[in-house]
Amino acid sequence: MSALHKFQRIGEVVETSTVQFVVECDELDMVPELGSFVRVSGTGVTVIYGIVAFAETTAVDPGRRIVRRGSAQLQDHALYEANPELRFVLRSLFVAVAIGYEHSGQLIFLVPPFPPSLHYSVELVPEGEVSRLTEGCAYFPLLVDYSGRVPAEQLLAAHLYYVYRKRGHDWDWLERAAKEVARLSKRDYERSLRVLSALEVILQHELGR
Repeated sequence: MSALHKFQRIGEVVETSTVQFVVECDELDMVPELGSFVRVSGTGVTVIYGIVAFAETTAVDPGRRIVRRGSAQLQDHALYEANPELRFVLRSLFVAVAIGYEHSGQLIFLVPPFPPSLHYSVELVPEGEVSRLTEGCAYFPLLVDYSGRVPAEQLLAAHLYYVYRKRGHDWDWLERAAKEVARLSKRDYERSLRVLSALEVILQHELGR
């Protein structure tokens, strides 16, 4: 067993490409946080790192339309207990954008040379490893330029807030990261403003707790 699999997996790769991979979760609705780090063993590299960029729960059979099951008397968790078959006809998926990989003990913040293999296990990156990945901001350009179903500025704000908390509410890191986002977006003032405005809303909520 490789060192990677000392940690509990959260799902497996069901679609793969050089720039992103789609993961089906082992448990329904147990998707990782938007902006969080995940990792998967790679081909020719030790591990590929990704950032969660989108998640959804949908029918296993794409041709099957989801219909209402609940009522005023049967809601939420109780609905799932009364309909255990739902866990077999629904599935939760998330998309991770590849932001780097490790090879021979060195972190390289580029898209990986090969996409991860189908059906490989995907794990959340442990907190201690988050600090190592975020010593610098070398992967930020990949997020700034990312085009997906979640707007890049919302993904960036979610990622900055996630790292800020995983680094023990590290204000110094957050300030450096915000300045780097502003630098990368200097030719697009409106985008920079949207990222920083979204982050400000999140932090105001955090400070108001």
